[in-house]
Amino acid sequence: METTLLKPLLKGEDVHRYHPLEPKYYVIFPYHLKNENGETTAEFVDEKTLSDSYPKTYDYLKKHEEAIRAREGGKMDREGWYDYVYPKNLTEFEQQKIVTPEISHGTNFTYDSEGLYHKTKVYGVKTNTNYISEKYLLAIINTDVLWYFLQNTGYALRGGYFTFKTDYLHPFSVPLPPEADESKFEADAFKSKYEKYVTGATDIGVFDQTTLEQNADQALPILTDEFMHHRSKRESLNLAVLDHFGSYSDGPTLADVGLTQPPEDSADSILQQTTEQKPNLRVGEASVVRESDSTVEIQLTARYKPDDEDAYETDQWGYTETEPLPALRITDLTETEGDLIEAFVPVAVDEAGGFAGFRETATKTNSLVDRLRKLTLPAVDDARDGLVSYMETVERADELEAKIERTDELIDEIVYELYGLTDEEIEIVEEAVGGE
Repeated sequence: METTLLKPLLKGEDVHRYHPLEPKYYVIFPYHLKNENGETTAEFVDEKTLSDSYPKTYDYLKKHEEAIRAREGGKMDREGWYDYVYPKNLTEFEQQKIVTPEISHGTNFTYDSEGLYHKTKVYGVKTNTNYISEKYLLAIINTDVLWYFLQNTGYALRGGYFTFKTDYLHPFSVPLPPEADESKFEADAFKSKYEKYVTGATDIGVFDQTTLEQNADQALPILTDEFMHHRSKRESLNLAVLDHFGSYSDGPTLADVGLTQPPEDSADSILQQTTEQKPNLRVGEASVVRESDSTVEIQLTARYKPDDEDAYETDQWGYTETEPLPALRITDLTETEGDLIEAFVPVAVDEAGGFAGFRETATKTNSLVDRLRKLTLPAVDDARDGLVSYMETVERADELEAKIERTDELIDEIVYELYGLTDEEIEIVEEAVGGE
């Protein structure tokens, strides 16, 4: 179809806290935008113009004409049948704005700098810039303060989710920035301090909190931009280990690499049981504890259906899951073999279904540990270069995550000061939303 009449379309699943927006979908927008005297209007594209100037788009719509005309109980079975049902305020989408999913677990506001269109499950937020900027507001509403407020006043859904509809956001009070002499805030000096702080060269004490509070209207937008910059760089990194490995030949199984032993006191572990003792027993996920360059401990969680579901926390399929339990301890590894196990095993277990010789279900004769021992590693020589590439990428991702965390902490400090929260009140807020 002709791209002129296509607009990127945001859905709720595309919107995450401070994340860059990358819509996966497009919507046909049968309008021409016109700007006259500084005002943008949307003019409907009539059918003749559509068929003459945009034949591919027109052909697509004609193929679905019956369904399109049937919208709203047949009300769109008329001239202009491909028009939007309620074509109001279309040009408002073109503005830069804060966006949030309607339903969210925690605050997931981010900034739309491109003027993207979105469905009703995404809300756009504009501010009166005579009072506050949008990036000042974004920093405030992405903190635990708003999440704590919604938990106590909002509409709770299953699974700890809350609705972020306008009715529940409007009562939230936003502190206006203190009146300050803008000439006294040195943005370059602040950015210089921030760069040292965010890399770990200094701690948060390098900032004068009173100065930051008094100039929050300038400091918070800077920090918002920095946060989104770090998040964008982090999201651009490919942490899919299999992509780094490319094609490879099979190497040894976990049973045959290094010296594989059962961990201490693991004889009675559920990981050693079969379906004779525990029907529907299967692996949940794997993790690797790196004890040294040459030693790893592989841990597994076990999933099963308990006899008394009321006595356990179960998922929608009736399964409960254990904490990570020691499954195998492998010593006498080369450093590269240890790196390979640490990177590859959790991914192979997650793939399961026979990938790398691993199946996630126990049987009458195979325990979960038996299944794990048969997991086949890539040949070290084939995976070596990809492993180096992957580990460098992980290191870069960790650096960016540290910068993101430190930026978050600095924003929190400023916002807490704006609200005048005491240490005790801060503790109440953070404990209430901790782990959410």
